[in-house]
Amino acid sequence: MIDHLGERGFDRQQAYAICSVAVDLRVSQLVDVPSFLVSALLPEDIFAGR
Repeated sequence: MIDHLGERGFDRQQAYAICSVAVDLRVSQLVDVPSFLVSALLPEDIFAGR
């Protein structure tokens, strides 16, 4: 997610700040215990003014 935000023009410090308040983490897969899949979701509408 940090790299994705970097591609949108944010520096790493800004990307970490955005992730800390706007990214939603979800457990996506529990099949291969103990290896879980976690997805990071970022709502695009937070960038409406950018």
